[in-house]
Amino acid sequence: MKKPLLSELTLREKIGQTALGRGMNHDLLDLERYPYGFVWSLGNIEMGVINMNDEAAGEEITNRKKWNAFLKDMNTKLKVPVMAAMDSTNGIMNSFSEFPYIMDPVTMGATDSEEIAYEAGVLRAEHLKFVGTNWLWSPEVDLPNRFSSICLGRRYSDDPERLVRMAIADMKGIQSKRCAATAKHFHGHDPFEYRDAHTAANMMVLPYEEWKEERGKVFQQLIDAGVDSVMIAHTAFPAYDNSKVNGHYRPATVSYKVITELLKGEMGFKGVAITDGITMKSLLAMFNGDLKRVYVEAIKAGNDVVLAVRDGYFEAIEEAVLSGEIPMERIDDACQRVLDLKEKLGVFEDDYQMTNDDDEALEECIQRTNAFNKKVAEKSVTLVCDKNNLFPLKSDVIRNVAIIYTGHEKVPYERLQFMASAFEKRGAKVHVQHGLKDYISCAEIEELAANNDLIIYAGYIMRGGGGLPSFHDDQINVFHQALTAGAEKSVGIGLGSPFMYYDFYAAFSTFINAYNPSPFTMEAIVAAMYGEIPFEGTHPYELYPPEVKRYLELSGIEL
Repeated sequence: MKKPLLSELTLREKIGQTALGRGMNHDLLDLERYPYGFVWSLGNIEMGVINMNDEAAGEEITNRKKWNAFLKDMNTKLKVPVMAAMDSTNGIMNSFSEFPYIMDPVTMGATDSEEIAYEAGVLRAEHLKFVGTNWLWSPEVDLPNRFSSICLGRRYSDDPERLVRMAIADMKGIQSKRCAATAKHFHGHDPFEYRDAHTAANMMVLPYEEWKEERGKVFQQLIDAGVDSVMIAHTAFPAYDNSKVNGHYRPATVSYKVITELLKGEMGFKGVAITDGITMKSLLAMFNGDLKRVYVEAIKAGNDVVLAVRDGYFEAIEEAVLSGEIPMERIDDACQRVLDLKEKLGVFEDDYQMTNDDDEALEECIQRTNAFNKKVAEKSVTLVCDKNNLFPLKSDVIRNVAIIYTGHEKVPYERLQFMASAFEKRGAKVHVQHGLKDYISCAEIEELAANNDLIIYAGYIMRGGGGLPSFHDDQINVFHQALTAGAEKSVGIGLGSPFMYYDFYAAFSTFINAYNPSPFTMEAIVAAMYGEIPFEGTHPYELYPPEVKRYLELSGIEL
């Protein structure tokens, strides 16, 4: 089909190109009145009222072929083809269970390999094509900080140079498959802001010039490299826009200065600007829950697409345009940017294939993904310290191994069985336990030390509800008892946050950073401990808090 001209579209059809809906939208059942431009690919998540075949969706799991049929059916009812979009930091298995995990950016960051980042981008885009999706909200390039759990696992590095190199390679991999890549979340994350925008208002407090030289520079390099879209953060930036909304500094999402003057003007971004999830509290609370007002302010500010709109979006924007509050030029600009992106992705081509339903191709892709994960695991395991020279382990010495798990979640604990199996293949007997039973005396640790040649303390922390990621309650008691016996044969292993060594394990003489609890990683850890593969990983994140490191260096104290 021919790419439509703006003059060929009704106001509702133009507004539709700015609307990204999701499965609970009743509006999606009436595409003649509500011609959505985008839909969020949510697959396994309950589809709510969505049912293009007039069957009750209820809580039924939606597999990829049912989802693909739904997308194709949508496009029989629309003048401008719909595009599907989604997150995929670690793959799409949370939305479509047929698909495998893809290694997280932090683990890939430990390889410091642009080749691996590019391959990851290609794989993520290929996974998306199997579910009719050609817009990926990745890579994340807002420099993270160690104090915010929402940052964990999502960025390649806290080093701007490594982050940019790998993110651009990732972006090129995504876009090589005619899938749109997204740099997020603009304008970035403050170095000491620990609050999570999903639940609380947060802020960038850096002066503008300091922001421009580091955080802004990262985004500028992605823009200059040709990233298709930029996702806007719900974070205030008072150094650039000190206006307020109901007594609070204005979030970037509704800041004309940040989006239109800074991003599109000063930084020269020509692609599609998209909001983060529009109902997140750091934005919505500023407007006392008035979602229609948020929609209007977001479009006025310069967003071209609003993510996860609810019923009522079309009416809110239409009323604002007809009243003159939103100039028609702003709607035309947003719509044109979207049409240009769809054209770039081939949506208007006669041979455009929205979905890939080939089961054999999917199986081949899964095999390549698993091979990729194994490669990344083996190149990422990082030896932080080995002061007791435990490694390489010798199979004739290591006959009995105890693994003690500390963490919030059950899955990493269950995955330790893969580590246990790897030890067993090398002739060891393995005992795995969740935490300690005895928090009063040292008797339990003493018994473990007496009966085992190696004691592993495996910890897992990942994203939480904001704030400094930490262990709590019974979990922290493990550290009270650890090393009271068997310290010379004890190993700490981090399976999540890259900051666990400094925060919890600094008393350990031997520590390994592995960044994730995947089966591939569990096996790679053991292989590296036995010297079968090198500890090849390098620290993607600074082990020490930046101010601590700076003052230690100024004082001449050895790290």
